[in-house]
Amino acid sequence: MTIGYGRAWKDRGVAKRESVGARLKRLRLERGMSQRDLSSPGVSYAYISRIEGGERVPSVKALRRLAAKLGVSVEHLETGEPTPVERGVAAAGLDFASLTPKELEMIRAAADRAAREGAQRAAEETLEDRRKAEVARLRKRLDELAG
Repeated sequence: MTIGYGRAWKDRGVAKRESVGARLKRLRLERGMSQRDLSSPGVSYAYISRIEGGERVPSVKALRRLAAKLGVSVEHLETGEPTPVERGVAAAGLDFASLTPKELEMIRAAADRAAREGAQRAAEETLEDRRKAEVARLRKRLDELAG
């Protein structure tokens, strides 16, 4: 029984992770593609068959080409989890696979900028919390010495 998209699945009560080969096959079939449809120069249908059968581990080059043809990120193909960018694109009502390289680069740049800004704000809040805690600790110590 499958539990959610890209999640572990249970077989007789034992949790198992979907392999890259199984994920590749599932994504390919979801898109109505044959192994030949998915193949490209350097990534033959026989190679895809061996990956899906668990006989081969795909190269980085193959992962990039397969992910592009499937309309997912390499990370998604490797892990089974959509990236934050893929989730954001989907939340906006766009199909990740429909994005042009220029559009995808623009979206990734905006996501990177937002992540940096968010991390900076969180770090500044952390520093302020530390300052407040240190001031409180020093006041308590002064009160103890004065009393």
